[in-house]
Amino acid sequence: IDFDTMVLAGPFAISTTAAVTDGPRVGDCGYDTLSITNPGGSSPPVICGYNTGQHMFVPASTSCNSINIDIDTGTTTTTRKWQIKVTQFECGDMMAPAQDCLQYHTAQSGSIATFNWDTSSTTVSSSQYHLSSQFYDICIRRSRGYCSVCFSPYVTSAILGIASSYGVGGSGLGTAQTGAVGVTCTGITTQPAAAGFGDYLEIANLQPTIGTAGSVVTGTRICGAIFNAAASPQTAQATACSFGVPFKVGVHFDEEESIYTSPLGTNLEKAENDPAATVGAGYGYSGF
Repeated sequence: IDFDTMVLAGPFAISTTAAVTDGPRVGDCGYDTLSITNPGGSSPPVICGYNTGQHMFVPASTSCNSINIDIDTGTTTTTRKWQIKVTQFECGDMMAPAQDCLQYHTAQSGSIATFNWDTSSTTVSSSQYHLSSQFYDICIRRSRGYCSVCFSPYVTSAILGIASSYGVGGSGLGTAQTGAVGVTCTGITTQPAAAGFGDYLEIANLQPTIGTAGSVVTGTRICGAIFNAAASPQTAQATACSFGVPFKVGVHFDEEESIYTSPLGTNLEKAENDPAATVGAGYGYSGF
């Protein structure tokens, strides 16, 4: 299912004056929704907002798959529009992805993004929110002769006030804006605004920079507002690579965000809403 054009109303956002009560609903599709059924199997996550250029692979069901778009007619600030292309693959088609891959990328290089990421923009807005309750795998086809895959934020900044295009949870430290890896990424958001590590990415054998073939890294999780696979704390966005096959990025976004009231002070491990984008960090609620 290719979303050649897909623009719906976005999810709930942070209030004009940020409050801890925003946390449980930020990222929820409370206005418009797009849902796809998969009778007899797990259904894709519900999405909303800007998803032009995104796609989903959904197993065909003998009970019929359906695409449902629900519009909140009381919200008129968004011009909704969509154009959806549906392609069926024969069973055993070599171009089809492995089982449980919601998204499948076949090029040797390119970009991946969370649902509701505005890929038409070259800057990162503070109103960019990833969606809540997202659990799926992004798979990347391994090209012949290639043995590793590398990742880095598409928009990278080291400047105060200019955010990078990666933000998945709170900082690893309370006193500085840093990345976080391994056991720090607990998968648990504690309310009200007590811990912001409920969202993370899972990439097998993720290593700093180009990594080393044959090395085994036991930790697979990365979160925080800085993309850096080196041991925490790290304050600069960086490239990270994996020799783990198949090439796969697991997206694990829980149902809540941890939103802290201003001033944030040294509570960056609790807050995902650092408005200053300190040292070019991403907004912890924005995704990638």
